[in-house]
Amino acid sequence: MVIATRHASGVAWVALLLCLAACVPLGTPVVSEGSPTQAITGEVFLVRKGDTLYSIAWRAGKDYKQLAQINGIAAPFVIYPGQRLRLVAPPETKAVPANPAAAPNRSAQISDAEVNSPARAPELPRPKAEVRTPPKAKAQAKPRVGVAKPVPKKPATSSKRAALAWVRPIKQNPSVNFGNGSKGWDYQVNGRTRLRTASGGQVVYAGNGIAGYERLVIVKHSGNLLSAYSFNGRILVSEQQKVRTGESLAELVPRNGGRQKVHFELRRDGRPINPKSLIKPS
Repeated sequence: MVIATRHASGVAWVALLLCLAACVPLGTPVVSEGSPTQAITGEVFLVRKGDTLYSIAWRAGKDYKQLAQINGIAAPFVIYPGQRLRLVAPPETKAVPANPAAAPNRSAQISDAEVNSPARAPELPRPKAEVRTPPKAKAQAKPRVGVAKPVPKKPATSSKRAALAWVRPIKQNPSVNFGNGSKGWDYQVNGRTRLRTASGGQVVYAGNGIAGYERLVIVKHSGNLLSAYSFNGRILVSEQQKVRTGESLAELVPRNGGRQKVHFELRRDGRPINPKSLIKPS
């Protein structure tokens, strides 16, 4: 009787496992997040290995200069793993005025002291200081007046050359333009492609991506202008490296015959701007 019961229980478990297996299609891959780095929220962030002030500010949607000012970090903005960074400025503490009733009346005390004190001795007149006439200065020789040489003017930079300072990160047209919820340009890449920097500058971050992208590269172009490139591919540059306009940043290879997605963004003072304001149609 016991053997029959155990046999029936084993058959029931096998049937249950087969039922569960039939609910999951064969060949279904394990669901995983392509980007281990997510957007930052909250008031305090704990710095991890590989983070930079630029990447933290970008992921938090902040201006890196404002973030440095809040935390008292000076250039070149070095941070360390385990450091706690404030993302929001602490509330200002207002000074509490002293209770006027508890404070003694200084003017009243002084006036009472003067009234009750004995008469002061009259002050004697101070002797006048002797005024001496300074010796006559020697006549200085008059400087010679020379003829100023004309300073050659530098040739003005043509607008055509200035327009070449910015190029598209990928030569093809973006599939999604700026606006309507999009903070930059999105691309759909079909074949092997080189991702290039939109303008010259310095790489301030090259590492893990954001929101589904494996990699992220941030280039600093000026004191308040940054460009970012989110993609799945191989990074060809390193942090602190100086890059020229159009220089290769990464190599993109479509996977499993599918399209490769690329996101490009420009931010001034931490706020996204339309790339068309700097990158003219080619």
